[in-house]
Amino acid sequence: MPSPRFQRAALLLAMAALAPALMPWSARALTDNEVEAKLDSVLMLMSVDQKGQPRAVTATINGQSVQAYLAAMSIAAAEEIQAGKRFAVAKEELPSLRFAPVSLSRFNQLLAPLLQKQPKEVGAIAPDPGQIDRTALLLKDQNIPEDKARLIAGQQPMVFCPVPGLLVTNNKGSGDNKPFIPCATDLTVVDAIVQRGIKESPKLAEAKPKVVAIPLNNFITYLRQEPAARVGQLRILPDSRLAKLVVELNTKAKAATPTTRPNRRSAPAAQPGPKTAPAKP
Repeated sequence: MPSPRFQRAALLLAMAALAPALMPWSARALTDNEVEAKLDSVLMLMSVDQKGQPRAVTATINGQSVQAYLAAMSIAAAEEIQAGKRFAVAKEELPSLRFAPVSLSRFNQLLAPLLQKQPKEVGAIAPDPGQIDRTALLLKDQNIPEDKARLIAGQQPMVFCPVPGLLVTNNKGSGDNKPFIPCATDLTVVDAIVQRGIKESPKLAEAKPKVVAIPLNNFITYLRQEPAARVGQLRILPDSRLAKLVVELNTKAKAATPTTRPNRRSAPAAQPGPKTAPAKP
């Protein structure tokens, strides 16, 4: 595992650049509910049993064989796990391994009582393999040594944010027109926002904005510890690919049970056969 000081460096260097766009600091920190609300937009795929509940499997985490509740930040990451290419899941468990979309907030909520009962069990989230190379380059640009950057990028999910912390507004008619700093677990989303801003705003172009990579755990710690006025405008945009999958699966689930209205934060029963199973974040 990379030294914690390298992870802290990635966090501090990235987040320090967000400050200029934010309001003056206040003493109040975000509440637990406010933090969870931000994490509720982080979509991923969770290993589930036939009832759509978290399923622990025998896997290798940090070199040790443990019972682990696995999750993936993308469909490709879930496929890597199912193919036995990540976490070295026991071969006899691979054929029945299924995943369902869920939010990070819900994943944490489901795992908390399970890990409390069985402290030796762990939760692990696989990063998107398609972003590892570009993430490593971003971390290197953030003064992380090249070998450490590659190691971190291959092991940890990331949140990508623009720096300086440019503000945008939602113009899709959602009713929420408050400006926010757009972050995402999909690098291409934030990069597209930055490039559009450079093209449309000469003043922003002069500031030479860029995208930084922040380890997910460090990002969460930052949300919990920093003043609300500093982090309140940060918003994590959902992964459009997983959001589309959620819509498709829930449409199928609703068609199968038209009289039942699914709970947005629950996970309906997994179906045998497909690699993904109906569930709502």
